[in-house]
Amino acid sequence: MWQKLGTLVIRNRLALLITLGVITLIFSLFAIRVKLTYDFAKIIPVDDPDYIEYMKFKETFGEDGNVLAIGIKSTKLFEKDFFNDLVELNKKIEKVNGVEKAISIANIYMPYKDEAKHELNLKPVITGYVETQQEMDSIKNLILSMPIYKGLLYNKNGDVALLAITLNKQKLDSKERIPIVNEIEKYCNTLGEKHNITFHYSGLPYVRTIYASKVADEIKIFTYLSILITAIFIFIFFRFISAVIFSLVLVFMSVLITLGSIEMFGYKITLLTGLIPPLIVIIGVQNCIYMLTVYHQEYRAHGNKMLALTRLISRGGLPLFLTNTTTAIGFCVFSYSGSVVLDQFSIISGLNIMLVYVISLVFFPIAYSYLPPPKEKHTKHLDGKHLNKVMDICNNLVTNHRKAIYATIIAITIVSVWASLQIQTLGYVVDDLPQKDKVFTDLKFFEKELKGVLPYEIQIDTKRKNGVKDLSTLQKMNRLERELAEFPELSKALSIVDVLKFANQGYNEGNEKYYIIPSALEISGLLSYLPKNNNMSGGLMKGLVDSNMQVARMSIQMADVGSVDMKVLNNKVQKIIDDIFPKDKYDVKHTGTSLIFLKGNDYLITNLLESMTLALVIISLLMAVLFFSWRMVLISLIPNLIPLLMTLGIMGLFDIRLKPSTIIIFSMVYGIVVDYTILYLARYRHSLIKLNWDMKTAIKDSLEVAGPSIIYSAIALFAGFIIFAFSDFGGTIALGVLTSLALLFGMFTNLLLLPALLLSMEKAINNKKEFEHVLVDIEGDPTDSE
Repeated sequence: MWQKLGTLVIRNRLALLITLGVITLIFSLFAIRVKLTYDFAKIIPVDDPDYIEYMKFKETFGEDGNVLAIGIKSTKLFEKDFFNDLVELNKKIEKVNGVEKAISIANIYMPYKDEAKHELNLKPVITGYVETQQEMDSIKNLILSMPIYKGLLYNKNGDVALLAITLNKQKLDSKERIPIVNEIEKYCNTLGEKHNITFHYSGLPYVRTIYASKVADEIKIFTYLSILITAIFIFIFFRFISAVIFSLVLVFMSVLITLGSIEMFGYKITLLTGLIPPLIVIIGVQNCIYMLTVYHQEYRAHGNKMLALTRLISRGGLPLFLTNTTTAIGFCVFSYSGSVVLDQFSIISGLNIMLVYVISLVFFPIAYSYLPPPKEKHTKHLDGKHLNKVMDICNNLVTNHRKAIYATIIAITIVSVWASLQIQTLGYVVDDLPQKDKVFTDLKFFEKELKGVLPYEIQIDTKRKNGVKDLSTLQKMNRLERELAEFPELSKALSIVDVLKFANQGYNEGNEKYYIIPSALEISGLLSYLPKNNNMSGGLMKGLVDSNMQVARMSIQMADVGSVDMKVLNNKVQKIIDDIFPKDKYDVKHTGTSLIFLKGNDYLITNLLESMTLALVIISLLMAVLFFSWRMVLISLIPNLIPLLMTLGIMGLFDIRLKPSTIIIFSMVYGIVVDYTILYLARYRHSLIKLNWDMKTAIKDSLEVAGPSIIYSAIALFAGFIIFAFSDFGGTIALGVLTSLALLFGMFTNLLLLPALLLSMEKAINNKKEFEHVLVDIEGDPTDSE
């Protein structure tokens, strides 16, 4: 079959080349339309009960994650000149296209009793610019006399103020959010420079915008870096320009097709899918190195260029298919995680790895068929004097020092197992950014001064119409607010209770002591003054109760406590809720973007562990099918599982947490490292037959032939993955460093441990029985040209 395929490709080279060009052009038209996602990835499945409740909450009360928070810390807050500039800043921001509302101490409202209309209405505290400092002091006292704003728009010391900006949901989920945020930052920074004050930015819209911008930048940087490394390594290995040029053309086509496929599937670029283009470049380079090596080996054997290119497909097509397939499996298993973002990552990466294989198999032989035959200097890399010395060292260790190899591996394994037990499973909303990054430091500013800005919501369903108006319900909610105020992780709550207290204060001429829930006798009089549409002119109740007054919302901001502490916090809050609200009369749930996001982290960990196990099983089954021997599968598992254990050990030693960006390493690495095993065992079988089943000589021959390919591949992949160490995201850095190290570990275990195990079991294994019959002969007939 492969022989016929090779002949077919060479005979129809022009038509296939044109077809490949047209396909690339079509995909490139889609690639230029691919978009970034500006939302946190949808991790939890849509049928998850908590996610369903969260979507119901959003349907009732609207978005909880569309507020951009800007913090100001200064003793100038209530100085006339600065306050006037803050009033002007508010006006400018509210005029920005995409801003729905901007609230701060510079444009707050107070309730007043309109006797003529028999209504409570709201009026602005500041109606214009402040003329004198005396007037400013009067306004300050008025603001500080309204407890509803304390802890929300200013802190207890009166030196920190919050500017809360509500952004349009449609613009928030598009690329328009970036210029909106940039314009707001420009206005704030101008004011900050004028008064020598630092503005702090946070909230989910800001965090997501910065993430999206960084992802866009990193896609470009890492793709360019990976292409540069491609050029450098191809030139170092082969020392001629045409190898560099055609390899770059191949990876360029692969990247265009990858980006185009993202758009074709209707996906957007996320933090994970943004890694795929440089990953495809790395895998494309691996294919180029392998195919050039096979081509040069064939040409050197008989000197016929077209025969060498045909045999490149007939001899190299199947091994390349298997190595790309196992790599693709390592990525594809994530589609079983149940997570939308990982489904997309696995589909796009798995599909494009196989497309790169097809492109390599078609483009490479065709491109070189139009070039002159390779010269002697082009094939010098096959002699590999330095690599031959390395292989001699490996053979000496395997033959004469197997006990030292085993002792070293056992010691490393014990340390790795111990270190792996120290690993924490912990995720944060702002997880991957370095602690010196402004997004991180600003988030900590809000946590210190205002207890955080991440949404934490509580939904109280009274199970009856107008149940929220019940005095007993209001008192229960008030008690819950008091209990939650004791939590250092939670900010001041805002609910209809606070609006009612505020209304009561306005009903009693603004007297601060009346910021309380009115008694049963007083509440009827107050309720008679509330507008019938449940809006106090400015709409304070909007978003806090549903239209039937059956369901109430308690909105809280929280610190980024992490997934572990979030569980503890939720349990404590739930206990308080259960103590206050009888379950037969109330259905109370806590939800919000932060809770859903952090729950998603735990969900991913569990499902990714299952996906990793699935990868091990599928690839092991593939090995069993290839070699028809469960014994060989068990032997081959050892040198491929130990690198994973060593990687876990490094994570434990260096306090690298187990999270989505690190756990995907293991199935990916296993899918790649097992390629080394397949190449070695295939060559080992070939050598056994050629050398009349002489195991020791076959081990040496296998190392000499397969060893350089394994080393070339490992070095190229190491260099390709290590570029991710230059990322701004901690998870991406860990992904790059740990994957690179795991691939090096896999190289050593397959060059030393695997042949050592085979040699140690010389008497226990009947090589002729184990290797004489296989499903597919990867290396071909030993009597063929080497």
